[in-house]
Amino acid sequence: MSNTMIPEPRSARDEEIDRHPTIEPWLRVSFLALLPLVLAFYLPKAWQAYLFVAGGLLLVASAAMLVRQERRKSADRRD
Repeated sequence: MSNTMIPEPRSARDEEIDRHPTIEPWLRVSFLALLPLVLAFYLPKAWQAYLFVAGGLLLVASAAMLVRQERRKSADRRD
């Protein structure tokens, strides 16, 4: 007698995600944070502080988005 494993049914949302791979939202924000950081090196010194702050805030926002996403995923797994 063989023991066959039956895969668990997948939700329609999981299948839709597999069909259309996308970049994670938090990763988009991280890439967007690079723009003011790079521009800070090419624009006048008067703008540098503002651009570094904007880039830093975007990086912090992306880290917060990542943490929220991971917490949501782990909560979904527990249910």
